[in-house]
Amino acid sequence: MRYNLIIAMASVFLFVGSAFAQEAKKDGWWIKAKQDSQQMAFYVGATNHSYGFWRGWGPSDPAEFDIPQEFRNSPTLFILAQTTSGRKTGFCLMYKTKSVRQFQFDLEESQEAKQSDEDKQCK
Repeated sequence: MRYNLIIAMASVFLFVGSAFAQEAKKDGWWIKAKQDSQQMAFYVGATNHSYGFWRGWGPSDPAEFDIPQEFRNSPTLFILAQTTSGRKTGFCLMYKTKSVRQFQFDLEESQEAKQSDEDKQCK
């Protein structure tokens, strides 16, 4: 009986700990791709005068992913996204737990965002 109680308590602590660890990873800028998104290429930087290619993304990749560590807590973030599909695609730019900017485009879109910005359309 005591052994079962210990196992149950350990399981609860592991579950709570893993849930906390998943939430804790949102410690700066990150992206949440929309479910119907197409293949995209991302370019990022602190401003529109200093950015470079970061990564490609496809529908089989995880829908949520962090911005590179060097820009993760930058006060501003410039992001340029491209697709060659010609069909509407999109994602949400997030900062910690807040949606900052919604991107919806059919070829290319770029915007500069601040940590204090908020876009309630993006969830």
